[in-house]
Amino acid sequence: MKITGEQVENKLTDAPPFFEVLTAKELAGRWRVPESWIREQTRSRSADPIPHVRLGRYVRFSWNSPELGAWWKRRQSSTRNRHESL
Repeated sequence: MKITGEQVENKLTDAPPFFEVLTAKELAGRWRVPESWIREQTRSRSADPIPHVRLGRYVRFSWNSPELGAWWKRRQSSTRNRHESL
């Protein structure tokens, strides 16, 4: 069975977007926070855990994903609200 250019194009547009995958250490470096803080924020006991994927014992983050961006915005607004109320 031959695949036409149109079929390939449809497969590419149907695919979900690919985001850069980061380790906890890499994310910590980009956000300039300790790696231990990143790991703590992925725990189930965290009130609002950082969006992540567990691959066995490995934890990975999708850089520039809508989920990570939304989490970042929630944290910024909750921090801002806390400072305004002081």
